[in-house]
Amino acid sequence: MSDSLLFVHSRSNDLHIVDPDAIPHSDDLSPIMQLAGEVIKAGYEGVAIDELKLKNGRYVYSLEGDLATPEGVVMQKLSNALEQGRPLPNAATVLEAIRRIYEKCEQYGQSQQLTPEGNSK
Repeated sequence: MSDSLLFVHSRSNDLHIVDPDAIPHSDDLSPIMQLAGEVIKAGYEGVAIDELKLKNGRYVYSLEGDLATPEGVVMQKLSNALEQGRPLPNAATVLEAIRRIYEKCEQYGQSQQLTPEGNSK
């Protein structure tokens, strides 16, 4: 166990207390973080990555998805798949799936979410 604890107050107003030694570290971004970055770059606002610098100089990346948005739900499902050892799709496939969900919601008048361009539906 580490000699320190990490307290993270998430965007969803949850407090997470974590032992930094219990977090796997890598010099590269994990595949799920790379996908989340592509979702964010595409303009979807329901996914956020926070960067936290630890006392030892290393960084921890925290991924949070708003489950009221298609992208948040998709990223949660992908995180669960990764934890179960299943391979992740490429970024184009993920973005296409999110776009289709938004289209379907718009078709049925179910979404008041923002489009990637930031316009209300």
